[in-house]
Amino acid sequence: MASRYCRKLLNMAREKHDFTGCLFDFKMNAEPVLISACLLGIPCRWHGRRPKQREKLIERLKKKYVLIPVCPEQLGGMPTPRTGERLDGSGADVLDGRLRIIAPETGQDVTRFHVNGAKYTLEIANIVGAQRAYLKSGSPSCDREGVAGENLKRGGIKVIRVP
Repeated sequence: MASRYCRKLLNMAREKHDFTGCLFDFKMNAEPVLISACLLGIPCRWHGRRPKQREKLIERLKKKYVLIPVCPEQLGGMPTPRTGERLDGSGADVLDGRLRIIAPETGQDVTRFHVNGAKYTLEIANIVGAQRAYLKSGSPSCDREGVAGENLKRGGIKVIRVP
């Protein structure tokens, strides 16, 4: 139901606006997919530097999908730049309360930021009707085994790891 509503809104927007030259090619009935915002070149990674953009991947995906950028860490309330956490376990361990994520530089428990970001990421996927997500590997949140990646999988979203 929500997916049909989102498509109706997208179609109404297409009728009123010219999207020529946009980052995303809006095609009628194109499936929405989530993508880690950093893969688009947005400087949202932990260190705040602009990451390498995956141009070939993005061009291939744009032909088939409407790309919805997400950064679970920012959605969860973390700033950029931020501490550089590592996941010493799995996202499942974090979501199930068996593992806490501690910032190595400060000793602060940042688990709630990752869990909240994972929840908001899944909420966005549900709002736009995304059935898959292309997420950056090596991230404590975005990786397929990270907190957001695991939460998306639990929500029925196919997660594709991007190196």
